[in-house]
Amino acid sequence: MLDSDQCKAPANKTITLPELSREELDALLEFLYSGSLPKEKMEKHVFSLAIAADKYENPFLQKFCENEMLESLNASNALNILEIFDTCSNQNLKETVLSFIVRNMDEIVFSSSYDAFAIKNPHLTTQITRASLMDIKKRKIGV
Repeated sequence: MLDSDQCKAPANKTITLPELSREELDALLEFLYSGSLPKEKMEKHVFSLAIAADKYENPFLQKFCENEMLESLNASNALNILEIFDTCSNQNLKETVLSFIVRNMDEIVFSSSYDAFAIKNPHLTTQITRASLMDIKKRKIGV
């Protein structure tokens, strides 16, 4: 099938993926050919690969990236992961990260990256505030 002329781009046409750097594109191609990536490459490019997996509808790569992000979730990367899950419309994982942020609110909200995140993502900042208030309510009534 791939040998047929229907699957080939014309010689004078190029395919560009402007959202990926050369290094990220190399990682994407390596993943597509092998089905995995070395740990270092995955850690370095997981955010851009997650966006590409969502955009190009590759569920295997999406799951791979989701697992990597959840395994590496910590206070320093939680806002980035929340932003990715929001961009990819993954509500379940987004709620998981919101819960993590609420549990680590002091460390995350007072970090140097929170101000820039809040300016860039006011809707997510609102969701963090609401999730935090809901958590306080639950603890008050003992749920």
